[in-house]
Amino acid sequence: MHYPRKVAKGDARKAWIQTAAIRPSTENMIKAIVLARNSEQWTKDAGIFIPYPATWLRQERWDDVHEIDLANVVNGKMWWETATGVETKGRELNMTPDQFPSWPDFKAAVFRAGGVTPLKKTA
Repeated sequence: MHYPRKVAKGDARKAWIQTAAIRPSTENMIKAIVLARNSEQWTKDAGIFIPYPATWLRQERWDDVHEIDLANVVNGKMWWETATGVETKGRELNMTPDQFPSWPDFKAAVFRAGGVTPLKKTA
C-alpha cells in the first residue's frame, strides 16, 4: 500500500522472509517508506530511481538517511499532507486555527512557519 513501486512481488515476498530477523517494526518500516517516498531520489524523473521492493528490503534501505525527519511523519504521511498533521505542526509552532480568519489562512501560516512550499496542482 505505501510502497510506490508494485513490481516483482514474488521476489519481494522472499526478501520479506529473508529480512525478518533484522527488520524494524512495521510502523517504522512505513515511516521509512514515507520518508523515502518524499525524497528527491524517489520523486525526480517520475520515480525512475525507486528501487524494487526486494532490493529495498535486502539492502536494508529503511536505515537510509533522508533530509526529512521521522517526526514529520503523521499517520503514514508527511505532516503537511493531512489536516491532523497540519494541526499538530501548528500546535508545535504555538498556532491554532481559531487564531486565523479561516482554515486555509491557518494552513498557509503553518506551511510558512514549517518551511513547506505547497505544490501547485496541475490540470
